[in-house]
Amino acid sequence: MSTTPERPAARTPAAVRRSDRREATGLPRGVAGEEAFRDESAWVGFLRLAPGATSPWHHHGAYDSYAVVTAGILRWEYGEDGAESIDIGAGDTGFMPGWRIHRDVSAGDEDLVMALFRAGKGDVLTYDVDGPGELAEPDS
Repeated sequence: MSTTPERPAARTPAAVRRSDRREATGLPRGVAGEEAFRDESAWVGFLRLAPGATSPWHHHGAYDSYAVVTAGILRWEYGEDGAESIDIGAGDTGFMPGWRIHRDVSAGDEDLVMALFRAGKGDVLTYDVDGPGELAEPDS
């Protein structure tokens, strides 16, 4: 794959073609995807999960996350013991606040396909954790 651009410093319009996306970094352990843009305050990428696939428990530090689901069903499990969840279907957009421990579940009968946007600050986009819980500590 080609190298995709950082967000231009001059704040000029830019495009990353599908063929120019690169392998995503900063995703939960064991999850693969593509990255289009990345800089010190934002990240844009794409993810596909097979039906029934689940990411490990994680959080995104000070980054808020937005998911635009184009196919399948994204289930975000979160909360104490992972007992709470929200489903985001094709055509829907979900919001996951920074520091919220959660995991991604492909809850439908077809592949989950989504565009992901992260906005915030920090050197690390994803922190894997041992299990569910309410909120991570800002230093974790």
